[in-house]
Amino acid sequence: MSTAMNPFFTHGAVSWSEYLASDPAESTDFYRKLLGWRYTSMPMEMDGGGTYHVALVGDTNVSGLMKRPHSSIPPCWGFYVTVQDIHALVAEHSPQLFVPITNTPMGPFCGIQDPQGGMLHAIQYANPEAETQGVIDFASAFSRHGLFSWFELHTGDGAAAAEYYCNLFGWTIQEKTIPFGIYRMIMVGEVAIGGIAEFLPENTPPYWHGFITVDNVDDRTTLAATLGAVVNTPAFDLPGVGRMAHIQDPSGAPLTLITYESWGG
Repeated sequence: MSTAMNPFFTHGAVSWSEYLASDPAESTDFYRKLLGWRYTSMPMEMDGGGTYHVALVGDTNVSGLMKRPHSSIPPCWGFYVTVQDIHALVAEHSPQLFVPITNTPMGPFCGIQDPQGGMLHAIQYANPEAETQGVIDFASAFSRHGLFSWFELHTGDGAAAAEYYCNLFGWTIQEKTIPFGIYRMIMVGEVAIGGIAEFLPENTPPYWHGFITVDNVDDRTTLAATLGAVVNTPAFDLPGVGRMAHIQDPSGAPLTLITYESWGG
């Protein structure tokens, strides 16, 4: 299955990950120690100001981190889907927006809530050619420590969620039967970028979370625990894919650490 794709140019690809922190200093320190991320910081030009921290692996931009805009928002990871025309997308589909279309130097973006309650952002890059410091080859994310490589929605109604997002972003779905039911793999063209899992902990609203590639999932999970994370599911093998562990960082945000079978170091 192909993984070659530049997410900044490809409609429907997840191109950016962003953390909303209750304590940015604490969260940047956790991910620095766990994953070796380093950071550059810049003032935010949007209303309210503040500081935006960009995490890097080597010279590659991985994600952003900022203070959450309101205390009612739990610390969480959010993800941005590239679209070619954000105004046309909103006009055609009339999605429920939890963030209205907002202009930024990177381009306009908005926050979309699906009918079950899952949340994603859509972004139209003003100059995708300028994003050369980001992950411009999605295939590299499966073999480079510290990069987001998979994006998964946990929801109570996988079929409805799949229909909604396919209509919105042009995704297609490949269904696989797993012990918990049907896993719906999200395809952007020929590239698999994530999945929809019909599984939710009790009293938990639908949510998107990310998988981060690591060099040794057992060692990194142990380190995460020593740094204050909660290990929800200790490292286990998924044949044909790799070895993974589900954690919550010290602020409570869910995350999956994974070492793929085809790990190249």
